[in-house]
Amino acid sequence: AEADLAASEADLASARLSLAAQTAIAWTDLNEALAQERVAVQTYEARDRIVTLTERRFARGLSTALDVRTARSARATAEAAIAARRQASGNATRRLEILLGRYPANEIEAPADLPELAPIRAAGTPTMLLSRRPDIAASEARLVAAGLRAEQARLALLPSLTLTGSLAANETELADLIDPVRIAANAIAGLSQPVFNGGALKADRDAAIAQAERALALYAGDVLTAWREVEDTLAADEFLADQVDAQRRALDEAIEAEELATRQYSSGLVSIFNLIDAQTRRLNAESNLIAARSARVSNRISFHLAIGGAVEEGPAGSQPDI
Repeated sequence: AEADLAASEADLASARLSLAAQTAIAWTDLNEALAQERVAVQTYEARDRIVTLTERRFARGLSTALDVRTARSARATAEAAIAARRQASGNATRRLEILLGRYPANEIEAPADLPELAPIRAAGTPTMLLSRRPDIAASEARLVAAGLRAEQARLALLPSLTLTGSLAANETELADLIDPVRIAANAIAGLSQPVFNGGALKADRDAAIAQAERALALYAGDVLTAWREVEDTLAADEFLADQVDAQRRALDEAIEAEELATRQYSSGLVSIFNLIDAQTRRLNAESNLIAARSARVSNRISFHLAIGGAVEEGPAGSQPDI
């Protein structure tokens, strides 16, 4: 009964942690949506400036009616994009309000900004981090309920590896690690006598062993899933950091290209299509950078969830930088 209660309490803690992560990701999504809305407004303003410039050039006989119509069409398209972005930010606001237990009235305000993130330092070992997860604690409590000692099962099942963000094991080792049935069978064979409480089984030994095997198999699956989630988010953080850097460089180049195209169009050296294309590239680069930064923040939240919540302070380099 105590083990069942412990499992239920751990399940509740896991649900709370998951809800906190969902709320944090919803907050990130809202800030991304508002930032994208801001880009849409900037797009409209830039398109409006092109219309003004083109109409002035047309009045002086330096542009054609086609240029004017093209500029106005681009401005109208940008205006439509604002409406779509505002709808998206409103939906994101209401999703967050629901997670916060509020009526979805689209009233939450956010800064439309995303944090800059430092790289994640080495995340430690599965034994150190994955055992902190409440869902693993619930699975261990069910081991106890099945007549097993959780500590010995944990030592038998958790691999003594370092979480690095890359699966640096050979294929045979990985095949062994991801086979919970094999792990459970080996654990039962090696631990059936010392692990079972009291050193002896009840009358129905076969049924007890079957129950224990099932509990161990489920536990092994939970542990390996948790390990994969940590490795996935560690690896993703590196890729997303590279993506953010590349998108930032793309934006810098696009800004320079737009400024050059504006000067050349004013001097009659390029067509309005060149100017609109350069402007579109700059705005797309800004939008892509926002999306990449948001994806990295959301992944960092998922990493935080994968390791079981907040990480306590420790020696330099010994804990992940969240």
